Amino acid sequence: MPEDGPDDEPMPVAGMSAGHLQQRAVRGAAWTVVNTFVGIPIAFGVNLVVARVLGAADYGRLALLTALMEFVGALLTSGVATAVIQFGAKAHAAGRTADVARLLSQWQGFRLLVAMPVLAVVVFVVADVPPQAMAVALVFGVVLPAALDGGAACLGIENKTADGAKIALVTTVVTQAAVLAVALLVGTPDAVWATRLVVVGTTVALCLLRISPAYRVAVLRPALPRGLPQGFWAFAVPMGLAGVVSGLVSSRSEVFVMNWLAEPAELGIYALAFGLAVHAFAPAQALVGPLIPAISGLREVDEAAVKPAFRRVTRAGSTVVALILSVGLAPLALLVPLLYGPEFEAASPVVLVLGISAGLATVGGPLFAFVSARLSGKAILVANVIALVVDIGLAVLLIPPLGAWGAVIANVGGAMTTLSILAWQELRGLGLPAGTALRDAAPALVGTACAAIVFAVGMQLPGPVVVRSVAAAVVGGSMCVAAMRLLGVGLTVEDRGAVGRAIPSRAGRVAHLLLRAVSVPDRQASRVDVSGEDVDDDPSARS
Repeated sequence: MPEDGPDDEPMPVAGMSAGHLQQRAVRGAAWTVVNTFVGIPIAFGVNLVVARVLGAADYGRLALLTALMEFVGALLTSGVATAVIQFGAKAHAAGRTADVARLLSQWQGFRLLVAMPVLAVVVFVVADVPPQAMAVALVFGVVLPAALDGGAACLGIENKTADGAKIALVTTVVTQAAVLAVALLVGTPDAVWATRLVVVGTTVALCLLRISPAYRVAVLRPALPRGLPQGFWAFAVPMGLAGVVSGLVSSRSEVFVMNWLAEPAELGIYALAFGLAVHAFAPAQALVGPLIPAISGLREVDEAAVKPAFRRVTRAGSTVVALILSVGLAPLALLVPLLYGPEFEAASPVVLVLGISAGLATVGGPLFAFVSARLSGKAILVANVIALVVDIGLAVLLIPPLGAWGAVIANVGGAMTTLSILAWQELRGLGLPAGTALRDAAPALVGTACAAIVFAVGMQLPGPVVVRSVAAAVVGGSMCVAAMRLLGVGLTVEDRGAVGRAIPSRAGRVAHLLLRAVSVPDRQASRVDVSGEDVDDDPSARS
């Protein structure tokens, strides 16, 4: 392996203004929304078939194997990947492209020489699967990502998150088609699990096609991971530990405890409810990805714009979450027995509670991007360690007597702990009053109340469940919009303009009417502007 990156290659043009960074972040967010709105319905339909074919117990085994690879994936990327994106995005935004190329080569060297052997041993020792499935897991779950996944990190560094979203969409469609075929033809959890690994492990190479040629050469020319930028390991090590711990807190990690302490059917019910909650909020959660490199670059070129950017992201995220909660979550929870069969009837209220928790965590999701951009790896590690202690403690204590509900309480406790600690950290760093931040996030609380009310009423009313679900969506959405306008919370006029520019022109008048409905009424916005309390602090954020 060469010791340095390809400094002799022609470097891509770099150096970005705040406006350029914002433009790329918006384009990436827009394509991410397209990806999720196309991919999630497909994944939802395939998951429905898989759950019906496998049943609660085998679906629980599939969830256990999936959680194992999620954990291995967190180890695979760990804090080194986060540090590569953070340091690389800052260098690329400032025009130091030779430094980026060198960093990418060193990252690939680390993946192949250090991460890959360790992770192969972890999978071999922990995964209880037949030899054929083990071979698939090692080749497509460990070796191929370690050898080729540098392209995905480079898309983040170059702020080409729109290309990343397009590749993710292709991967989702191909993966779900393959999973559906295998579920119907073979019908075992091990076969479904292996199929997912094969497709995802193969399509990871697509990212290499969209990065700059000089960076592509760097990815394919590994170098020894030495001479990294100053402060790299001081950030990467705690971020790596934080990533592993965070994966245990925020993913379906409770299935490990349930596999030990609960019945297989209870594990299947919890896993289904968790998966539905993730599907419901994937569009909003996916927006965090494009923010991470964009915020890192923004801190490098325009520190004053970070605070108004944080407030705008919070208002937009909480408004999207409010609509998902009030319009989609309660109907989804009501429909669970009809969609998945009576074997999963107990999952209905579990979907509601996990969905509300996922919604609130989604509002706080951008906190990770903003705290990461400060290179505050130790703060993120501390928050996740405390949350993991809360999560595992509650799980061990409550799963034996409560089953799936014990896992729900543990998951919610861990997620809210992380959110609270990171919110306190970032608000203090920004000098932003807690009351102002709560007002920006208020739409999500309104949506939570509306979802809980219409679900409780829908469970008690007679009549076909489809009719009750449609009524819950209409009433919940109407209640939410009315309450937001009454309280004067939601998008500001400037937010509405920024979001509107990211919406494809084909969405047309309907999308803009919806944006107006969830925006602060003009008369209330005028009073807010006069007070100066709730307006953006930097005029550049209005562009």
